Order: sequence, then C-alpha cells, then structure tokens
Amino acid sequence: MPITSEGSRTRGRGGGASSHTLPSPGPRPSRPLLLLPHATVLLLLLLLQAASPATALELQLDEEQPAGTIVGDISAGLPPGVTASLYFISDHEGKGLGSDLNIDETTGIITTARRLDREQRDRYSFIAVTVTGFTVEVSVTVNDINDHAPTFPKKRAVLKIPEQTAVGTRFSLEPATDADQGQLTVQGYVIKEGNVGQAFRLETKRGANKVLYLDLVVNGVLDREKRAAYSLVLEGFDGGSPKRIGSMHLEVTVTDINDHAPVFNQSRYHAIISESLQQGSTILQVFASDADEGDNGLVLYEINRRQSDPSQYFVMDLRSGVITLNRPLDYELKRVHELVVQARDNASHPEVTNAFVTIHVRDYNDNQPTMTIIFLSEDGSPRISEGAQPGQYVARISVTDPDYSEYANVNVSLEGGDGKFALTTKDSIIYLMYVDQVLDREERDSYELRVMATDSGTPPLRAESSFTIQVMDVNDNPPLFDQQTYKQTIPEVVYPGSFVLQVTARDKDQGPNGDVRYSLLKAKDTHSHWFSIDPLTGIITTATALDFESEPKPSMLVVATDNGRPPLSSTATVDIVLQDINDNTPVFSRSFYNASVKENTPAGTCFLEVGEPSRNPLFLFPPPIPLSLSPSTALRLSLSLPSLPPHYRLHPLLVCLLWEPAMFHYHSHHSSREQS
Repeated sequence: MPITSEGSRTRGRGGGASSHTLPSPGPRPSRPLLLLPHATVLLLLLLLQAASPATALELQLDEEQPAGTIVGDISAGLPPGVTASLYFISDHEGKGLGSDLNIDETTGIITTARRLDREQRDRYSFIAVTVTGFTVEVSVTVNDINDHAPTFPKKRAVLKIPEQTAVGTRFSLEPATDADQGQLTVQGYVIKEGNVGQAFRLETKRGANKVLYLDLVVNGVLDREKRAAYSLVLEGFDGGSPKRIGSMHLEVTVTDINDHAPVFNQSRYHAIISESLQQGSTILQVFASDADEGDNGLVLYEINRRQSDPSQYFVMDLRSGVITLNRPLDYELKRVHELVVQARDNASHPEVTNAFVTIHVRDYNDNQPTMTIIFLSEDGSPRISEGAQPGQYVARISVTDPDYSEYANVNVSLEGGDGKFALTTKDSIIYLMYVDQVLDREERDSYELRVMATDSGTPPLRAESSFTIQVMDVNDNPPLFDQQTYKQTIPEVVYPGSFVLQVTARDKDQGPNGDVRYSLLKAKDTHSHWFSIDPLTGIITTATALDFESEPKPSMLVVATDNGRPPLSSTATVDIVLQDINDNTPVFSRSFYNASVKENTPAGTCFLEVGEPSRNPLFLFPPPIPLSLSPSTALRLSLSLPSLPPHYRLHPLLVCLLWEPAMFHYHSHHSSREQS
C-alpha cells in the first residue's frame, strides 16, 4: 500500500508554512542512522539559528505496514530551492528511533524498520539539520486501523436474577474493550442466542472514558417454574468495515421466590377402615407438591386440630403426609371422621393449602353381602323370549352389606351364559342383567347363571345365587316335511279308509308354535277328494273308491301348519300311482241286433258291428251260430250272444258272410283268427 505524507509545514522565523507532497521514490539502500548527541545539536542550532530558519514536517502512516514501508522524505520540509546532501538527526525526546524507523542521512528518506503498532507507540519526532544549517522538525503519526476486536473481560459469566423481577430492572455487565480508537472501538452489543421469549434486552451508555458500558435489562416476566435458566450469547462489535466481533456466554439463572403454595393431588381423600384396625396402623397418605425449590418447595403436613379431630384419633407424619391411627375406634360411637389437613412450605413466610380427609369406620366384617334378584318377566320367573334384543333387561339385582351400611363397597360379577348376558350398574348398589347377544331357543333353550357379590373385607365375604334362565320360544320356524315329494303305488280297488302313506313334518319351535297339523289342499284339477289325512298323524287314507280309468296317477298337496300366532306352514306333494284291476264287464251297445245281407254278396264282406271299444279286449269265439234264410234274396240275421263270465270282455265284432248253407263267419278287427 503506498504511503503518502499528510503534508509538511515549513516554519520560518516569521512562522510561514508551506505544504509539500511526498513523491514515491523507489527503494534505496539504507545507511546507518547518524544521530548526534543532543548537546552537539543544540550547539549547531545556536550557531546556525540566526541565519537558518526552522521548518516543521508532519508525516503519518497506518499501523501494521510491513518493514521497509516509506514514511516520507525529510527534504520535503526544506524551503523551496534548498537541497541537502547530508542530515544530522537528533532524537531530542530520547525515546529511540533506531528500532522502529530507518532514516537515510544522505537522501532524507524515512522508512519503517518493523511493523508499527499504534497501541504501543502512536507518535515519533526528531530534528534533522543540514550541513548548511537548515533545521527540519519531523513528526510521524501512526494512524489506527481496525486490527483489534472487542474483548470481554470474561469468556463466561454467571448472573442470578430472582423470578418475578420487575420488567425494566437493569443488571450491569462488564463491558468489552477494544484497543483501537475512535470509530474502531466498541460501538454496540447484541444478544445473539438464547433469548427465549425475548426475556431480556441490552442497553448501553458511553462513559467519559469512552468505554461503552453494558446493562442487561429484564424485558418480560421471569417464572422459574416455567424456565429456570437462560444461556445467552452476547456479542460486542466495533465500527470497522468489516466489523470485528467479540463474544461471551452469559448464564442467567432464575432464582426461586416463594410464589407458589403447595397443591394437593386431590382436594378430598376417602378411606374406609375397620373398627378393629390396630393402633399405629397406616390409614392413607396425602400428597402435595410445591413448584418452588429449596425451602420454598419443601412441603410439611399437619392436621388442623382447631377444625378437626380434637380427640386426636389420628396423627400425621410431618414430612411424608402419612395418616396413622392414634387411638382405638368404636363404630357404635362414631362412624365417620372428617379431618382438615394442611400442607405448608418451609419458607420464611410460608404458603398454606388445606385438603379434606373423610374416614369411614365400618363394623367388623362379620356379615356377608346380600342380594335380591327380581326377574323382569311377566310372571317373575327366570325366563326371556328368544326374540329379546341386545340391551333388553332380564333381572334387577340389588346388593347390600350390613357391615358397610350405605357405603357398600361390593363387587358383583356374573358367571356362565356363554356371553349372552351381562351386568351394568350406575351406583354399585343396583345392578341390571341384560341380554348382550342375540338368543336362539332352537340353538339353546336355557342358560345356567351365577351371580356373585364379594365385599372388600379382609378376608372378603361372598354371597352368590345360581339360577337357570329359560329361553322362551317365538314362532320363528315353519314346519318342514321330511321330503318335498312323496310317492306311493296302490291298487285301484281298495276299500275306503285303506292306508296309503304317512307324511311327517317337524317344527323346531316349542309348545303350540311347534305343534303341527296336516291337511289336504283342495283343488279342482286333482282328485284329492279320493283321499283324506289325519290332521295329527299325517296318515293319508282313501276316502272313496278309486278309478284307474278316470285318473291313473292322482296327485295332491299336503299342508303342514303350526299353532303359532300367526301360524307358519309349508307344503309337500304326494303322487299316487294306481294299479289297474279288471273291474269292468264288457257291455254291448244293444242287446239285440238285426242285419240284412243281399244275395251274391262277396265272401268276406263284413256286414255288422256289435259292442263298444274296450280298454283291454279279450276275444271269445263261441260255437257256430245257425242262420235262417228268408225267401227273399236278402239274408236277415238275428244274433243273440251267450252270457259270458265276469272276467271276459268282448271286443267289437264284425259279422261276415261265408256262404255256407248253415254257417256264417265272424271275426274281430284286431284278430286274424277265424272259426267256422
């Protein structure tokens, strides 16, 4: 960095001054500095003063420049037109120049011998005298640069501030210092880290000694119970560009004050003890906490004797809060004891909080609980409809224990029922048993249940009651036949009332809902009137004569109906196959037939048909029938048929002429047999 002189002032006898700009000469070889003794210089000055004016040369440079940096030229302080080839140098202040500055006595060039530190020495002055008697008073000012950062006296500091300290309260901190000067010294402070909730701020003030003093100011409410410490990082900065920064860690501890009263974990305590409890036995323990610390948070307990337990049945441990029995109890004299207990802290001005303790004395456990069960069915019996929905109540159970009076502490439980039933209560005295899952009587029609009531005595006593809940039927199942279609084969000739077959339908329901009655569905297209059915047994019998020729395969629908309200029913089909019996005699359409035959009628001509078609024809060939011829040409035939046995049937016959004198021929359409 080139160094220039600020200027030089040449002072003559008349005090005139002139300014000069220092050229930038190149480096020259330095010679040993010629320093004359002070007395010698004074003598020279006295000798030359009358003829030689004195001038002043003021030079300056920034500190920390490297060795060899040119500071200035002494010749700049000589009057115009005056030159010098040799200078005599006098350190009239006696502080020494040789270790810091090099002065060339021939050229007058001043350079630094080492890096100069303004904080060690900020000014140099000497007198230079030429051979011709000119005197130059030279002063060198070392300018400050920002080579030092602010420095706090301690890297870490601790500050204790009581909680609830008023906002705006100040706490002085040791300020940072900076060896630089002016604008390069400490210009301000900031809280860089740890200022949670902006609890603090910084304020500064510049002292007469130019030191920037620092205060930590409370900016918000401090509550040790919410935050007990703050770890702040403070930074001090100077006015350089760029700024130099120094930092310190400030640990702020928020100290406790007694601003909290003890707080019980519950406002009222309850205990039930037996009158047989031994003296010195522990009854219960109360607990209170105090958010403060130290003695302010130390909780001590006692019974307020002015308000409770003047007879001192109970005592309380001062530190643990344990209440113990101090005197024997008598259930008949006093059944309930109300205590007022106090919790106070150990501060000089303690805070106090009250709580209440209720102690119930119960009789010695010599009575078991009692239960009363009332079933909610119409007749008060233990039963429930299978149609009952979950949540429907089955029974009401009330529980009492003579040993506990109205403060019964009895546990009631239910066993059995496969989860179909459950208990509920609102006051632990009245319990309700209800349906918890859907019931199905056809799946299970009864449940064995047991209700148990157990008190809290030592040893505990128990009462129990067992009963069976019957699941009542609802008509939710129709009768079902064993098979949907029944088949039977019978002869067509049977007597009325004869057995045909039996149908069976079953109903899963119970009682009237499961009683099945049978009937035949009357229909026009069936021959159901030929049959009848027993409504109870389902036996089907013939009601009238059957006729194969009318209907060989009669069919009917059987209906099974239960007795529920409303009734449910189902049907089945009965198919009957009739076996044909020869129960019909052949019948001619006439009992007497007349026929005329012309003569010359060809042989084989059929001229007469008798009888009616029969379903199952049998052929009968009687002996030849004699004919009588009338005188006319036509043959007239009179035919009388013999009577036949009942099992014979005669097919319609055709009478044909064979032209034999005393015989005629007849044959059937369906027969190839002939007989004369």
